[in-house]
Amino acid sequence: MRTSRQFPFETIVVAMDFLVKSSAALRYAQAIAQSHGAKLLLVHVIDPVAYAFPTGAPFLLSADKAAREELARIEEDTRRQGIGVHSVVETGDICERLLQSVCDYKGKLLVLGTMGKTEAGRIALGTIARQLLAKARCPILTVTPDAEALLPWAGQWRTVVLATDFSAASLSALSSAHRIANRQLFVIHSSAPNNDVEREALLERLRFLAPFNESHTVPVEHVVTSGEPGTVIAKFATDSHADLVVLGSPSSFLSEEDLPSSTVLQVISGVTCPVLCVPAARQLAENGSVQQLAHVA
Repeated sequence: MRTSRQFPFETIVVAMDFLVKSSAALRYAQAIAQSHGAKLLLVHVIDPVAYAFPTGAPFLLSADKAAREELARIEEDTRRQGIGVHSVVETGDICERLLQSVCDYKGKLLVLGTMGKTEAGRIALGTIARQLLAKARCPILTVTPDAEALLPWAGQWRTVVLATDFSAASLSALSSAHRIANRQLFVIHSSAPNNDVEREALLERLRFLAPFNESHTVPVEHVVTSGEPGTVIAKFATDSHADLVVLGSPSSFLSEEDLPSSTVLQVISGVTCPVLCVPAARQLAENGSVQQLAHVA
């Protein structure tokens, strides 16, 4: 088992909405925290727009009271597991308040629940989650309800699939993947090489970026394949029984209409394992995380 000093996410923020998807994300975050001695911050945000005046004020107060009581219960249960935990209830724009909480409490990882693997034409992430992916300065871990089966390896990820398009964000993601893979790291690039020479050139580029991880003795397999990147990566993750997929975060907000063209949305909507989305190094630096990742780039 790794020591907490080696783990880059010592403060984990969990977005709480008290739905099934949030419960799965919470249990997964608890398992990571137990494995590495990390601290949890549970954040529930009440959007006052949903409780608009004149009839909404009493319901807003009631919602606040209910949320605090539920968080207190969850805090008590979490502490019984030996996990350091704190919870907050915020009021305002959900995306803004979550991002501010990450900043205020120096969160290094934000955990979000998703609807899980979806049918064609549907999307696993709601609007708030898609905003967070584009705006967060720390990595975001999306967790499906199906990830319950992978709880024994939460934070001790055996097989990790890193997908790169050689963008700045995907190179930051590579640094994270190199650090947290325990048994096998697959580095995959999906494109359409015209011939064997181009394919070999892409493989050489992957080998240069992701050499054998000697410090952790983790084998690295480099894969160049063709096809729609999101579909290819999701299938590869499923076929390789990955515990985790690591991607670069999108640089701009993604809508549901972007599903056919967005690798990130296709992967999150197409796998049952958690997906770690990592912003570019510049954003990590603004969040104070870059020093933890730089030495494995």
